[in-house]
Amino acid sequence: MKKLLFVLLPLVLIGLAGAAPSPSKAKRPKIALSTHLDKTAIWVGDTVRYTIRAIHEPEVEFVMDNLRAENLNLAPFVVRDVSVRQHPFGADKKLLEVTLSLTTYEIGKPELRIPSFALYYFVQRRGFERQAETQAETISAPATRIGLRSTLAGEPLRLRDARQVDPMGPQAWIVPVALGLAGFAFLGLQGARRMWRTVRIVRPKKKRRSRRARHRMAQEFLARIRAMGRETPDDQLRFYAEIARFLRDYLGERLDVEAKSMTPQEVETLLQSSGRNGASAQSVRLILERCDQVLYGKNGIQLAREWREEIERQLEAVVRRYA
Repeated sequence: MKKLLFVLLPLVLIGLAGAAPSPSKAKRPKIALSTHLDKTAIWVGDTVRYTIRAIHEPEVEFVMDNLRAENLNLAPFVVRDVSVRQHPFGADKKLLEVTLSLTTYEIGKPELRIPSFALYYFVQRRGFERQAETQAETISAPATRIGLRSTLAGEPLRLRDARQVDPMGPQAWIVPVALGLAGFAFLGLQGARRMWRTVRIVRPKKKRRSRRARHRMAQEFLARIRAMGRETPDDQLRFYAEIARFLRDYLGERLDVEAKSMTPQEVETLLQSSGRNGASAQSVRLILERCDQVLYGKNGIQLAREWREEIERQLEAVVRRYA
């Protein structure tokens, strides 16, 4: 028995010494992946920039051959351009940035989803070179949602529904109502003050001439127009202009009215309404109409010579009746 133990023990020791130590399992490298969109929502046909950032260890080597626009299928988006950048990140890390320019022509949806896609990489161990048959590992960029604005205008809201009406409490309307009432009170007070001032203004009464003074004024006027010249057209026009002015002023003062702007027909109506006989009112109208025809008519100068004597007689008769 002892001989058998002495024979087996060396064999066991030799087998343990010759056995190779089992290799430890390699650790998986850490890759921090994040995504970023430059817009939260897009219109149909707009371009959005979709960036994937990967912070990784130095021994990680990403495969760049498949990061091309024609190799990426991100339906319903169309890849317009791919931009790849690699640079150090901190003391012992590296950064990979892949920026995709995407466009979509989908309609009728409130949002779209940018599908996930894989990034391929190799892990280069220290002291070993990457073998050609080494299998690449993958890490997936997460799917990302983006809003899609509609280009179709919806049905317009009615006027009452276009804006939401918030409930109004007493604190919201009591101050405007008070200010409005105060404004109305101020305007009413100012109006009352103006009316009171207008009523209290004492307008001076126009002093009317006596009958004797009016008769003397009329005689002086008749003497003046008889002395006017007859030779030139200007003399004739001045004659009729003076008669029209005097007659309106004389009757206006006699009846206490403003007759300067009245037409011949209005003067006749005024005289008839004041109790004057119709014949004298018609005479006044006839004199004023002839004066207007001479002053503003085409054949005024010719008519002025024909009517002058008759106008003087009619004027003397009118002055005697209204003296």
